[in-house]
Order: sequence, then C-alpha cells, then structure tokens
Amino acid sequence: MKKIKFTLGAIIFAGMTLTSCSSDDNNDNGSNEVEIAGTYNLVEFNTEDPTDFNQDGTLNGNQTLETSCYSGSKIILNSDGSFKYQENRILVDVTNGTSACTTPSQYLGTWVNNGGAGTTAIITATYLDENDDTRTLTLTKEGNRITDFRLFAQYPDRNEAGGAIYSIGDVEIIYEK
Repeated sequence: MKKIKFTLGAIIFAGMTLTSCSSDDNNDNGSNEVEIAGTYNLVEFNTEDPTDFNQDGTLNGNQTLETSCYSGSKIILNSDGSFKYQENRILVDVTNGTSACTTPSQYLGTWVNNGGAGTTAIITATYLDENDDTRTLTLTKEGNRITDFRLFAQYPDRNEAGGAIYSIGDVEIIYEK
C-alpha cells in the first residue's frame, strides 16, 4: 500500500510540475509585438481578375509580374506600436489611357495586435494619408507574411484598345518578413 501511495504521490507531483497555470500563459510582456514587429516587403499584389498590364500576351493575377511599379512597397511594424507604410503604385490617366509609376508615398502611424500571437495575428494599422484623412489597414499575419485584403479596390488594367484604365475588384496584397 505504501508503494501505491508513493507512486500515486509521485505521479501527482510530476503532473503539477509539468502543467502550467493559465495565469502565466497570457502574460507575454510584449513578446507578441516583438515577434510581429519587423519589416515586411511586398511580394504579391493579387487582383480578382488577371490582367496583361505590360501587354506581353500573358495574363497574371499577381500584378508584380506585370509591372515593377509596386517594387519597394513595404510595411515596417515597430515593437513600440508605431509603423511606417511605404506604398509604390501606378497612376492611370484614364482620359489619355496612359500610366506611370508614382513617387513612393510614405505614411507614419500606429498599429495594435487585435488578437493572436507570434505567427498568427490580426493587426490594425492607422495612419493619415496625404489629405489628412484617417486610413485603417486590417492586416492578417500568418507565419512570416502579412496580408492586406481589400474589397472593391481599384487597380490598373487595360481596355480592349490597350489603354490604361482602372478596374474594380478584390485585391490581396501580401508582404513578407
């Protein structure tokens, strides 16, 4: 009987030392923000409908394969809750059917982790645009990628005559750390 009590006591003691308390599981002291923080460079600009913006005869859903105008776009999330957003894009003159790469736009703002930890999180980033209007990005972090999904967004396309136009549709912008 003593052997059974000793074995049972050892099992209970081992179980108590190997399990964690829920009160210390949620105290990350900001480590989630440190794991999220970093520089995320644009790797994909995916449009709902593929385009042949560079007119090479190949349709692509990923517009970074159609133009270099998006190169250099990035989001920098700092561990102190501040962020920098650099957006490079295409400006379309729909009257003339022409297009050009824009000068990079840079915005400063703040971000918060709305849920999740480490490799998976929902992030809200807020900044003022060039017109001093408040803009909010809702970003989803999975692994080392952040996705900015936009419904009914405007993106460059071509009409049947080859002129530059804007199309409307869903856009998925992916940044990678």
